[in-house]
Amino acid sequence: MSTLKEMAGTLNLSVMAVSKALRDAPDISVGTKARVQAEARRRNYIPNRAAQNLRLRRSGLLGIVVPQINHTYYSQLVWGVERQAEAMGLQVILGHSLDRAENEMREVQKLISRQVEALLLVPAVRWQHRLATLELVRTSSIPTVLLDAYPAGAENFPRVTWVVCDDQRGGWLATEHLLALGHREILFLAGPNGSSSSAGRFIGYQRALAAAGVAYTDARVFLADKDIESGRKAMSQALSEKAPFSAVVAHNDSVAIGAIDTLLQQGFRLPEAVSVVGFGDGVLAANFRVPLTTIRVPQKEIGETAVRLAVELSKGSTVQPRQLPVEIIVRSSTVAKR
Repeated sequence: MSTLKEMAGTLNLSVMAVSKALRDAPDISVGTKARVQAEARRRNYIPNRAAQNLRLRRSGLLGIVVPQINHTYYSQLVWGVERQAEAMGLQVILGHSLDRAENEMREVQKLISRQVEALLLVPAVRWQHRLATLELVRTSSIPTVLLDAYPAGAENFPRVTWVVCDDQRGGWLATEHLLALGHREILFLAGPNGSSSSAGRFIGYQRALAAAGVAYTDARVFLADKDIESGRKAMSQALSEKAPFSAVVAHNDSVAIGAIDTLLQQGFRLPEAVSVVGFGDGVLAANFRVPLTTIRVPQKEIGETAVRLAVELSKGSTVQPRQLPVEIIVRSSTVAKR
């Protein structure tokens, strides 16, 4: 493998000049940079990132913890993170929490021990543990960006920010779409307690009902979580309680798919008997047996934005949270009420 010293000798330049040219330093001429880069390509030169980072007293590492990478929604977030990190010369270390607070703490501790420069976290939000991880990163002074949701009180932690979608707008759009189709008895399958995304989508649902003059009732709200099985259970509970409904707004696509599965097993025809709207627009939404009307979340853009915010935080900048726009994607799971 070629070294900087060998390239410098070939080009009759100093090692420092070659190094600066490869880093696109402003005090090296355009002509010299072109010569060095051409020689590097000829030699298939691969920079030693570890040595560079050691000289710069940085690790060049970015840590991210997600509930599970085999969930298509989170894999899209991670794809965005990796794409942006590579463009900024950073390497990503991935951890999984399985959406459990104790696992999240353990993974964050591992990443801190690897001396990551910043931490990205899709929080495993539970009421009893909602701030424990943030207390840990505060003690370690690790810049942290939360993705997709944040716990109440996160704004009180320095060097912590977040990037989320416009959850309230999404809840509104999902409910408004069903109202426009003539549905008035609309179930809401809520996400986990303590999550900003759950709260935002629920508020959007309530406000859309109020704007249409439809009375809100707790009898049409059922607690789910974020997975398919919780959607099945919430839908089963709604059916057992015999709350009248013709449509469903689900916390996310997985919950919607679980609800649809239960409805089909119970003999309901979809969407003729029941219309269902999800949230997220992951890969499953368009390819499910009943293609899902859903709220599209810019998943890769959330990941990319999170990396940029993390880098700004690591430089000591004050960074405001970001909220990215959403839109409704209409497919076969919703029709006008008959």
